[in-house]
Amino acid sequence: MTDRHFFDFARSALLFNPTLREIIHHLKYSDRVSLANPLGDILKDCLEREPFSGETIVPVPLHRARERSRGFNQAELISARLGRRVENRLLRRRKNTDSQTGLSRSQRKRNLAGAFEVRGEVHGTVIVVDDVYTTGSTMNEIARVLKRAGAQRVEVLTVARVSNDIYRMDGTGTPSGTSSTQ
Repeated sequence: MTDRHFFDFARSALLFNPTLREIIHHLKYSDRVSLANPLGDILKDCLEREPFSGETIVPVPLHRARERSRGFNQAELISARLGRRVENRLLRRRKNTDSQTGLSRSQRKRNLAGAFEVRGEVHGTVIVVDDVYTTGSTMNEIARVLKRAGAQRVEVLTVARVSNDIYRMDGTGTPSGTSSTQ
């Protein structure tokens, strides 16, 4: 089965590994917000090295309940280091989705259906930023919504990319590796 990608270009600065997983988990779940700065700096190097054409950064939003509980959105903190205009409120997560951890690609797609909405005008090329790219389901849904709202091109930039070796389905459709993308 081939899934259609709505985004036009995607790059990750690093390959997801146990050390990076621990760093990202400390940022997100242990209130170590200072870790966002070096992650943002790593992402900025990738942004400058790769052929990104967008000037507007759109961090992947958290649902307001999750952001209130956590106290911050890690994608926004990382995006602040990129040196381009950041639109923190252009995209809203209107549906408090279940965690994507442990879901198959098709379950992730169903989980995210209708989860995002654009609040404002979208023109040209936007760069969507997040911490981890696992299956691309979140980015694909966001790109679909942004293009429907007028974006000509959607580029994706993440700190880490989960390797197919880490995240693959076993015969039952269950992920054999684990990652956390929210």
